Amino acid sequence: IKLAYGTGEMAKGVEDAATNLFVLFFFSQVLGLPGWVVGAAMGLALVIDAVTDPLMGSWSDGFHHRWGRRHPFLLASALPVGLSFALLFSPPALGPVGLTLWAGAFLIAHRLALTVFFVPHMALGAELSSDYDERTRIAGIRVFFTYLGAAIFVAVARGVFFKPTAAFPDGQLDPSVYPKLGAVFGVFMVVVVLASTLGTWRTIPGLPRPAAGPDPRGELGLRRLLAEQREAYHSRGFAVLVVSLLCFFVARGVALSLDLYVGTYFWGLGSDAVALPGVALLGILVGSPLSMLLAGRLDKRDLFVGGMAIYALLTMAPPLLHVLGLFPGGAALKPTLLATLFLSGIVGAAATVAAGSMLADIADEHELATGRRQEGLFFGALSFARKASTGAGTILGGVFLSAIAFPTQAEPGSVDPSLVTAVGLCAGPGTAIFGVAGVWIARRYRADRAAHAAVQAALAARARA
Repeated sequence: IKLAYGTGEMAKGVEDAATNLFVLFFFSQVLGLPGWVVGAAMGLALVIDAVTDPLMGSWSDGFHHRWGRRHPFLLASALPVGLSFALLFSPPALGPVGLTLWAGAFLIAHRLALTVFFVPHMALGAELSSDYDERTRIAGIRVFFTYLGAAIFVAVARGVFFKPTAAFPDGQLDPSVYPKLGAVFGVFMVVVVLASTLGTWRTIPGLPRPAAGPDPRGELGLRRLLAEQREAYHSRGFAVLVVSLLCFFVARGVALSLDLYVGTYFWGLGSDAVALPGVALLGILVGSPLSMLLAGRLDKRDLFVGGMAIYALLTMAPPLLHVLGLFPGGAALKPTLLATLFLSGIVGAAATVAAGSMLADIADEHELATGRRQEGLFFGALSFARKASTGAGTILGGVFLSAIAFPTQAEPGSVDPSLVTAVGLCAGPGTAIFGVAGVWIARRYRADRAAHAAVQAALAARARA
């Protein structure tokens, strides 16, 4: 069941890798739109996410159906997720205005479709177990498959679609390959969403169901949604966790949006730049099961704070050392850089796994306080926080490129060295500032294994009564 559950997360992994690594690069560097225009289109999609993510969580929490609270949404999302992804990377010949509208429309469509899948799917993971350590293992499965999907996407993009040609020595600059890439992975996303939905179908009879009758909080709408969000953020643990993750994902968003720029221009790797995020993803694939093994030995808070702190250090160090002339050069540059990225993936995975498990525990605390199981509410809020902060980081990356007037469709070696240095410092020390802020906030999280045991005992006593 855990393997089937995790399989669906590969759709999210593909979306993460594609939109964070290639949307800005494709529409700006390949098709020639200004970076701030693409950033504005992403920003509009985020404004819509601000409502739809928590709304989807609240809706699925109270949904009455013979197929349970979550599975009807998972099933309905499969085709829209894949189709909107394929169309995003397949714009027809359009002028700047038409191309901007196309990017905005299908960014929004794809995010909406993915919300219908992703928020109920995360909530489903929290319902599969109430055990303190087993929840960390389930979160580890989710993170592993998320980044397995991303790793598959990056590997196939580099190994199949972005091969150097006579016309395009840097294959990622070839506009003709993006529609094919979108179509192949659009089909892939449909398949994994359906596989996960059907593979977890047998769990439906044992999952929590909403109380019968009308919801005492009234009809689902903006007023109720705002009230629920205020209620959620009254939990100190939830507020600390989400704000620290906002900082963490802003840092990731800026770094991811600039990855190809940094690899291609700052490190001078040419077409090998596509390998950089792939190595970090490989680290996450190792770090996810490692975090699961550490679940019974380390408290979640320690795993979360420690992972973020080391990630910030490993993100900051290489570009800064390179600018100062202290980073290994020549034949040692690429192996050292790849090793650093691999380690950053391992510790980033530890922080992400711990956060997902901590949120399931926070949902228990909320149930004890209110009498309502609302995993969807919390995971919807987390989904928006993740997408908003990562997207905000991507927007900041686009705005930064426009602010320094980084040339579009530029050949490696032809860009002003001062601009190349600025990009490297923004992607390194610049993003680490957000990571350090996240660590400082996360240290205020107080719940631990003993607190979780007390909440579970109180819930069990209430159920017996």
